[in-house]
Amino acid sequence: MDLRHVAESTAGFPPVIFFFQGTVADGASFFKSHWPESRAVSDSGLTFYKGFGIERGGLRDMFGPEVWACGLRAARKGHFIGRPVGDPWVLPGAFLVSASGDILKAHDFAHAGDHPDWIEFVK
Repeated sequence: MDLRHVAESTAGFPPVIFFFQGTVADGASFFKSHWPESRAVSDSGLTFYKGFGIERGGLRDMFGPEVWACGLRAARKGHFIGRPVGDPWVLPGAFLVSASGDILKAHDFAHAGDHPDWIEFVK
């Protein structure tokens, strides 16, 4: 299920903060059309990505059959691949972090199109 929908419709869902590789202007443009109320941090130097241990993917991680299936699912929802910003080989990351900064849970992305069950992820 879509993270925005889950976050907005689930009582007690933790605050969501995005880290993205583009400039502040890139983020403003993207989030204005996808989730205007979201909070996001520009990380064009990949400081947070590296700090969280997010790695670059290989060919299968980016173009394997599972990725194509997820791409078709996204396209059916009206989501399409846009202009790459930053290093397009860097895999996504999802972390549940406590108020004190401790990582409570991390989703190990199997490929670029993978995402967790957001409700289960925050339990």
